Amino acid sequence: MLASGIIWREHSRPEQALYDDASMVEELLREWFDVLGFSLVHDVDANLFRLYPPGDDPEDEEGVKRLRARLSRDVVAAALGLRFLYTEALTGKRELVNQELAISLEELSQTLVSLVGMTLPSSMAERGQLLRELRKLRLIRFKDADGLGQMDTLVSVLRPILSFVSDEALQDVLRTMQEPQSAAPQALNTTQATDTEAAGGA
Repeated sequence: MLASGIIWREHSRPEQALYDDASMVEELLREWFDVLGFSLVHDVDANLFRLYPPGDDPEDEEGVKRLRARLSRDVVAAALGLRFLYTEALTGKRELVNQELAISLEELSQTLVSLVGMTLPSSMAERGQLLRELRKLRLIRFKDADGLGQMDTLVSVLRPILSFVSDEALQDVLRTMQEPQSAAPQALNTTQATDTEAAGGA
């Protein structure tokens, strides 16, 4: 948990065993991490444990602030876009297959423009690195291949996006869409301080 910040039972067979073991000693783990200043969150519906570092307890903050734990601006924006698209699938506007939503980077880019007035990184290499960071957080799945990061790259948005991006965070962004255009970019203002920090998982 300290190394990756997350255990998701559906990710792999080894992680399934880790999740089952953690579930048996959940309270002990919670108390131990609490002594260190960490917050352990258990999403029972998704079979997922996520560890928040000191100062990033999701119970103490609201909206987009919940995503600020050492994440780059691009990761935060992409996570918000993925959550919006996955929510559309839950409402029947897109198709879910085994709780996964297939999208292209082009679709994600268009969503970011409409939601927060941002685009994906300009270079293919940077987009590929962004995808790897999102995969590390268990938010997407994709096949490693030559040309990773091209706009026609396909990824699957995973169920843990629902617990990673709160309903409040998504609503904060959606509210900006109803405000004057000049106010729209402010949706991510709370994350600007993280731009100089190393990107990493919660």
